[in-house]
Amino acid sequence: MKVSKLYVRGMKKKKKNENKNSDFDPELLRVYMMGAANPGFCNKFEMHEDVVDLHLEKTNMGGRIPVQDALFHQLEEFEKALDKAIAAGKLELRVVHGLGKGKLKEEIHKLLDKHSHVKTYNSEYSIRYGYGSTFISFY
Repeated sequence: MKVSKLYVRGMKKKKKNENKNSDFDPELLRVYMMGAANPGFCNKFEMHEDVVDLHLEKTNMGGRIPVQDALFHQLEEFEKALDKAIAAGKLELRVVHGLGKGKLKEEIHKLLDKHSHVKTYNSEYSIRYGYGSTFISFY
């Protein structure tokens, strides 16, 4: 029994399409289940990084701010990142503050002591960031 080439080509195309339909993006499904009508065109669910680097060259302002305002700017960036992480339902966040003189780290820890959503935090050694980061866990 001979099978025509058109029939075989049609079967190959059908199989390729079947495989494409079986693939799905679990993150996209999660976003749809959370209530987004069209996540591709919606900023309702902003993905938030689990690591926030507060070095001035990594922040939006870069080298455009005076040195005396640097600490204030970094703390402002930290508070924004903390709020975004809590709003996104994150359970943990790492803040990279660097070593330096320790003023930024000290101020961050003061804020974390008073924050109601912070379960624990520590500045133990990290392979990637050394002692220049703080790991935060949320309730």
